[in-house]
Amino acid sequence: MARKLALTCVLIAIALFLPVPAGATADRQQTAVPAYWGPDTPEGMAIFHRLAQNRPTNGIVVLNGSRSMPELPFHPAWAAAIGRLAATGTTTLVYVDTGYHGIDFGQGGHRTREGGTSIPEWSAQIRRDIDDWYAAYGAHGISGVFLDQTILNCGKDDDYARLYAGIRDHIRARHPEAYVVINPGAPAERCYEDVADTIVSFEGDFATYQTHTSPDWQRDHPNPRKFWHLIHNVPTADDMRTVIARSKVNNAGFVYTTELRMDPYPWSGLTSYWDDQLVAASGIADVTPPQAPVGLTATTRANPSGAKVRLTWPTPSDDVAVAGYEVFVNGAKIADTYDNAYQATGLPHTTQHEFAVKARDAAGNLSAASAPLVITTPSGGPPLTDASVCLSPTAADYRVSFGATFSHHRVFIDSDDNPATGWHLPPGLPAGVDLMIENAFLYRHTGPGWAWERVPDVRPLVAEKAGSFHWRVPAAGQSRQVVVFSGFTAEDPPEEYSAAITVEQVPVC
Repeated sequence: MARKLALTCVLIAIALFLPVPAGATADRQQTAVPAYWGPDTPEGMAIFHRLAQNRPTNGIVVLNGSRSMPELPFHPAWAAAIGRLAATGTTTLVYVDTGYHGIDFGQGGHRTREGGTSIPEWSAQIRRDIDDWYAAYGAHGISGVFLDQTILNCGKDDDYARLYAGIRDHIRARHPEAYVVINPGAPAERCYEDVADTIVSFEGDFATYQTHTSPDWQRDHPNPRKFWHLIHNVPTADDMRTVIARSKVNNAGFVYTTELRMDPYPWSGLTSYWDDQLVAASGIADVTPPQAPVGLTATTRANPSGAKVRLTWPTPSDDVAVAGYEVFVNGAKIADTYDNAYQATGLPHTTQHEFAVKARDAAGNLSAASAPLVITTPSGGPPLTDASVCLSPTAADYRVSFGATFSHHRVFIDSDDNPATGWHLPPGLPAGVDLMIENAFLYRHTGPGWAWERVPDVRPLVAEKAGSFHWRVPAAGQSRQVVVFSGFTAEDPPEEYSAAITVEQVPVC
């Protein structure tokens, strides 16, 4: 976030925003993270996966585009991060710069990406950015919009506040449940109270925050989650706890602190004392361990040198926040992880292993172990075998055996014999894929990019047994198809492909 408008703070009386008992989560303070790093690197995505575990204390995560604008064209990493957070109930917001609507408050007017400084030009860009975010990623779980660089004074006849109310109305006309945050970075005047669900009413460093006091209407507001405080250059965990205590006094329902400085940017990664901050914000003396993980599942892969098993499990519940996990194989601990997924590698082929997982909360309490999951690793043979296709005048049959466990079993089909239309597989494999079977459903490519729509009333899966699949779909007189089989697990690339199979129509299959 850029520099904010200065505001002279008035010293006022202080009222305590007290922590509430465990279980009373509706009114207790939560953390809220401006996550201004990309999920397009393994390190960046790993932090988003970590944040997805930290419910209920972590309440909001803001995703920014790589250029502080909507991440276009569509990028699957941003979609995956949004979906992962939203699936846990995290309020998952996307970043939109409002540039103070170009108004010059003595520091020079901000320009739109096209160089404009007028209110209409800024209003058009803001609305376009909001619509672009939702068009590209709305289906993946966007909860709302974080409006940065917003004005904090009302303006003549509340003109400035009405600008932002208009943006809010634009959002909610299309997305009625959208959560809206505005960020003036300092206490806004009361005309903004109903403009947004939450107002970032402080953004600054540790030294400044030690003397910051919220104005009366914010300090005494019945809904602390109307306010969010962001504090950087907080050097130690003890300093963080001092800041958290003061933020409760200031009636901030959301808070985030980091030791990172404005050098160059304090929101470019997660703070090192994150787990301690979750406990401090919750206000709970956390002595209760999380529930034991349930629903442990696995996918497997193998190559000539060894096998690997990827474990996943739903995030268990905790009164403060699940912070990580311990993974066990055959009773021995093999790993710690922040994510509710782990990949064990270098395992011998065709060997039975027993896996289990324990959850750890932010205070270090450890759960009981999950029920054990027994897996026999695959052989070192090829991941896809026995691929075959038969095409008749009325139907096409597809068969393949998977020598490993995948989460997505796919058949890519060029049914119109036109490589210029449809999805392009990697180099060396066909272009022009216009149909895809994935697990039990048939999809038609709509493009551009990875865009598919489900074909209704078609149930292609005929049989599945011990890794062998048989699918059948209608074929309306097609004389020729080019087909590629695939096994894929999103968290365990690369995708495995068969060789392309070209099949001509025969009288009967």
